[in-house]
Amino acid sequence: MKRALALSGAAAAVIGTTLFVAPPAAQADECVGGSSSGRCVEVLSTSVSTSVVETVPMQNSSGTTASFTCGFSQTITRGTESSANAEMSVSAQVAAVGASASVGVSQSVSQSASEASSAGGTVTLAPGESILCERTYSAVTAQVREYTYSGTGTTETARYQVTVPSSLGIRLS
Repeated sequence: MKRALALSGAAAAVIGTTLFVAPPAAQADECVGGSSSGRCVEVLSTSVSTSVVETVPMQNSSGTTASFTCGFSQTITRGTESSANAEMSVSAQVAAVGASASVGVSQSVSQSASEASSAGGTVTLAPGESILCERTYSAVTAQVREYTYSGTGTTETARYQVTVPSSLGIRLS
């Protein structure tokens, strides 16, 4: 992926008898192509969400203080999801969302059961106490506009939503 370069001023220059229009990089988050034509993804808005993907309840039903370990049973993997058959590559979409979001994003995130159990650790509970050990998934959802540019201007090719993974984590509640 390479970022498009913007020309100053009106972003146009006459080269011989051909009008050269630079890609509108000021509004684009990620472009692929050359200086005279290509395709761009512009992120219109983003939102960050966190959801629980697995829960391990722990309760001390004994009459004495006891230690409990978060023990998860499955590997969890989440990848990029798009609401349309987008023309831009997944890596370009991830780069565009990453450039616009305030959190790190990637094409996919994965966490094994043992990694999650280690991250959850051991909790000491008094008699009658209970706690939930939760695996969380955070993602950035972006509304994007895809368009092409050339010497004749820009043409919108699609608008869609893309969800890009941010992280898998553990929390106690």
